[in-house]
Order: sequence, then C-alpha cells, then structure tokens
Amino acid sequence: MKYRPALRVLLYSIVSLSSLLLFVNLLHAEKPFESLPAGGQRLVALEKTAPDRLNVNLGGGKLGQKKVLDVDHSAFSQSLQVQLTAQPENTWDTSISTVTTEAVNKGDALLIGFWARGKPLEGVGGGVAEVVFELNGPPHTKSVQYLVETPSDGSWQHYWVRFRSIDDYAAEGATVTFQTGYLKEEFELAGLEVWNYGDAEFESLPHTPLTYAGRELDADWRTEADERIDQIRKSDLEVKVLDADGNPIAGASVRVRQKSHAFDFGTATSSQMIVGDHEQKSKYCEVLLEYFNVATIENGLKWMSWDKHPGNQPQTLAAMEWLNENNIAVRGHVMVWPGHRYLPEWIKTIEGQPETLSKVIDGHIREVGYATQGKLRDWDVVNEIFDNRDLTNVLGDEAAIHWFQEARRVAPGVDLYYNDYAGLVRGGHPTAHKDHFEKTVKYLIDNGAPIDGIGIQGHFGALLTPPVRLVSELDRWNALGLKIQITEFDVTVPNEQLRADFARDFLIACFSHQAVDGIVTWGFWESAHWEPKAALFDAQWNPTLIGQHWIELTKKRWWTDEKMTTDEDGKLNLRGFKGTYLVECNGVTEALTLGDERASVTLRLK
Repeated sequence: MKYRPALRVLLYSIVSLSSLLLFVNLLHAEKPFESLPAGGQRLVALEKTAPDRLNVNLGGGKLGQKKVLDVDHSAFSQSLQVQLTAQPENTWDTSISTVTTEAVNKGDALLIGFWARGKPLEGVGGGVAEVVFELNGPPHTKSVQYLVETPSDGSWQHYWVRFRSIDDYAAEGATVTFQTGYLKEEFELAGLEVWNYGDAEFESLPHTPLTYAGRELDADWRTEADERIDQIRKSDLEVKVLDADGNPIAGASVRVRQKSHAFDFGTATSSQMIVGDHEQKSKYCEVLLEYFNVATIENGLKWMSWDKHPGNQPQTLAAMEWLNENNIAVRGHVMVWPGHRYLPEWIKTIEGQPETLSKVIDGHIREVGYATQGKLRDWDVVNEIFDNRDLTNVLGDEAAIHWFQEARRVAPGVDLYYNDYAGLVRGGHPTAHKDHFEKTVKYLIDNGAPIDGIGIQGHFGALLTPPVRLVSELDRWNALGLKIQITEFDVTVPNEQLRADFARDFLIACFSHQAVDGIVTWGFWESAHWEPKAALFDAQWNPTLIGQHWIELTKKRWWTDEKMTTDEDGKLNLRGFKGTYLVECNGVTEALTLGDERASVTLRLK
C-alpha cells in the first residue's frame, strides 16, 4: 500500500486532483446527441480527425497492423481499424492519436465524441481502449483518462467524454490518444470529434454515464453467486432441547445467535486513532469493533515508518495489543517493500555492498518480526516487486525467497503473504503487471519459499471489473493453491452511487468465491482515510452508501440470528453462516463454532 504522495495515485490509476479517470461500458452508453449545444469550437480540425489522417503507433508494425475501411453507417462512411496481434508491455505502447489544432485554457470545458467497436482476438468480450487528453510532451500532464470496453456483440457504439482542462495548452500542444495496448484485439474507431466549450456550463454537455456490466439487480450472476455463497459459506446446525430427565421438549423457543464470522471482513487501521490522543478515538474504536473482525496496521510496520519514527513503534505495538485483546485478528504490512522510495533513505548508501545490504534486510525482518511475535496472524512479507526492484536488482530474484525464509524463522505459525496490485483491477484484462504477479508467486512456490497466501490489492479507479470477470480472475488465482486475501479494497470513481454499487457487487463476487478468505477495506472513516470519498463512514460517522452496503451484507444478509421452535422430537435444523454462535433457550446457553462440517448442540433445561 502506498503513502499519500501522488505517486501512489498514479500507480493505482485512481482519480486524483490532476486526473479525472472515467470508465464506460458500452452496454449502457447514451446515443449521440442529434445536435450539440451551441458555442463549441472544434479543438481538432475536422480534416485531422479523418480515419486516414490519424496517427497510429503499432511498434513499427511489430505489434499489429492498421486499415482504413469503408463502412455502411448513417453517421460516417469510413473507419480506422487496428489489429493488435502482440501484447505490448505497456498500454500506451500502441495507440491512435491526433494533435489539437487550437489552444486551450485551464478550466475550459472540453468534449470528445467518437464511435467504436471491437473484439479480442482471444476470448470473449469487446475491444478496449483508453482515451487520454494530455500535454504533447513531457511531463505529459493529463486532463482525462477514459477507459472503454466496446459491446461484446461487435456492434458500433457512440460515446461522449466531457472534462475540464487542468492546464493551459498551446495550439498543437495537446494530444488526443486512444491507447489500445490492453489486449490482443481488433479495435475500430470512427466519427472522432473534439470540441472546446470554454466556460460553458459543464452539465450542459453530453456525457456517457459510467457503469459496468452486471450492475443490474436482476443480472444472472447474482443468482449464481448466492448459490455459491449458500454452498461454501454456510453449514448445517441441529439443535436438540431436552428436559431435566432427558426427554425432548416440543415447541421450545430457541435463539441461534451468531457472535463472529469465519470470513474476514477487515479494514486498515490507524494506530494513532486506536491508542493515541485523538478526540474521535472512542468512536473510532467503537465502530471498528462493531463492523470489522480483522485489522491491518496501515503504516506503522512499514520499514520507513518503523525506522524513521521510533516513537511510533510503542504506539503501533500497543494498538496491536488492543486489537488482540478485543479479538480482532491483525495483519502485518509490510516487511520488505523493495523500492528505494519506500525504504529508509540510508539504504541507498549500502546499495553497492550486496552482502551488507542483505544482512541489513535480514536484520530488519528479524527486528520487526521479533517485536510483533504473538501479535499477528498474517504478514505481508514482500510487496509489489513489479515496479519496486531496487533491492532485487542488486540481490537477484532469489532474495525474495530468502526474505520469506527469514520471515518464517521469526514468525512461526504466522501466515506469510506476497502482496501486489493488478490482480483484479482494470477490467480484468491482461496486463504485464498481472502476468508478473502470477509468475512471482509461482517462482516463490517452485523454489521452496514458505509462502501461505496471496494478497491481492483492490484499488479500483478508472476501469471497473465486471463481477463475472472478477469470478473468472479469482479462478485463475485459485489455481495457484494458496490462500487468498483481498488486502486493500477501495473504489474511487467519481459518482457516489456507482462507487457504492460496485463495492456491493465486488463484495458479493469475492464472498461467493471459494478461494477468498477475506476482504480488507483500506480504511473506513472519511477523516482517517487515504481516499476520503471511498470511506464507509463520513466525517460525522454516518454510513456512506458504500458503508450502508457493507453493514447490510456483513451484519444482516450474511449473518445468522434466528428464533425458531423445536419440533415434536425436540429438534430444529437450520443452515447458518460459518462462525461462532450462542444457542439459547429458557436461560440455558451453549457456545459453539460452526465450521465446514455439520454441527449439533444439545440444550438440557433445568
């Protein structure tokens, strides 16, 4: 997990102050306006948007080919088709683009319209492209990134992308780009138009609404998910009620009340909020205890924090003690985050001394491991190697195996995880990062690293992954045979209702999959959250729309609290969610754990 700087925003493709990230699923796109609002000026000259005038980058022909096609369509007569036959390393390595012909002022209301259709060359679905409006040269300042997946039936669909310019751009100083390097595909573009409406009312411009496939409440995947949930998250329980002489009591009123859930519904937590001097400490802890059974220490165990702020160490350890005392399992994050930007600055001074560097890393693992012994259930041993390779560039890939081995020595009995992003995000499409993630886990397994689980982050920004594809992606990770935790979940698309709907459906999809042991949301209170709009509770402690779904699912829909009556044989049967229970009748109470096997309990009344 990243700290607050903008870098972490970039890496997770999250909406930030400098970039409004938008997503569209064509199944729900609007039809184009018959006529645009008055007052617009073309930002790209009409002739430069013609299919045969657009710039196409396909790696010099190594990654694919392009064609201009005659098309029988009422809105246009030609299209540009690109066939991407090789998967590039980066999504921007293949593209369709054009340069603006007029200047833009900061704050201008801009509008891009286009038609598109496509299909993957392998598998099912539509074509994918990311629309980017950016500075034509370093630092490539972006005003919008808008990701599109075309209809799976291959039909044409129209989009409007509205946004405000975040900077001044000179004539020919900005580029409109369609990045196509998401998958091997056929992507076809037509009818491109780019407009500048200056200081016009933003809401007056057409806009294709954001959504994702499967959002409908009657979508078929929901029934399938509920069936899986009943099968894998519940077990059968039989209750017998007897009198003092051992005779069955018919008609006895019994309450079967769940006390805790076997599934992890967790959150990242602030040590300072738990044990520090904060005016909202009491309420923070109250809500934490009410709605979560697992907590990740968000920052206190990261090497930079641990080393730079020794005064935080007692506070972090005290917070872990409090969590243990209150029966909240604790996840440790993270032993080795192998990029210099997340390491103590002085580590750079020994980079040229591999043997010393290795010993220093081992020393840190031992220090933090011994300090937390008995306080943690899980450790994220290594985090995000794909784009943090400063240590492995010096010590080799095998260093990660050694770090796991050192972690096992100081943390026996603790589940050890490799944690990374890219596993489920960006629509579930192929990426070089996701492939590297999978190869890293396989490498650790094949070379004897004592790895117990995969931590899959879930920071959703620009492109939401449809639930059906989430399940498919989880099948892929399940094939590796390790435990799976969704370790860092949040949603930051601009629309609150969309954020809430996707959060709900993400929870359902993951809870319905046998591979997933838990979901940890990366924070829960708006005033102590790295992305406040993603919080479950607002600054006044009211549940947000996301929070309402969290409470409804984890405390009502997926929670067992039943009042039932015994039959003529003094028995009752029910199917409850796995976890711990109290079974009560006429003042007699028995505790039990409902696990994978059918359970039974007998209450003998006095």
